[in-house]
Amino acid sequence: MIISFCGHSDFCGDLTVAKKVKELIISFAEINKIVYCYTGGYGAFDNFVASCISEAQAVRNNIKNCLVIPYISDWFMNKIKNHVSMYDEVIYPPIEGVPPKYAIIRRNEWMVDKSDLLIAYVKHGWGGAARMYQYAKRRGVKIIALFGE
Repeated sequence: MIISFCGHSDFCGDLTVAKKVKELIISFAEINKIVYCYTGGYGAFDNFVASCISEAQAVRNNIKNCLVIPYISDWFMNKIKNHVSMYDEVIYPPIEGVPPKYAIIRRNEWMVDKSDLLIAYVKHGWGGAARMYQYAKRRGVKIIALFGE
């Protein structure tokens, strides 16, 4: 099973949301052989979720914390080098020909296309998280909304 996550870069997490995210991940890990958790590594929500995934891994050993990157340039790899150690896997989707301006959008679409489930914390209708959420809805991917609907 593949679970992707999306949320705003200015996300302010709390214990209630952290508990819910961990419970969801663990519950899916109990009924699936392996659970791959895809995050984009950008902003507060992605960092928050990566920590939740790490905590869930302490309970279930069939959870993989995967960072899906939009760029493979030296500049970008240097930027993320301090955070890579918290992930089990770094994935670069097949988006080599995409102009850098659109790389995050295409990476997010790739994540949705590969996912069985999207767990989202989207509070407003603009930005990358909202765009990813709407793309998942159009594609018919199952969504668990952590913030309203």
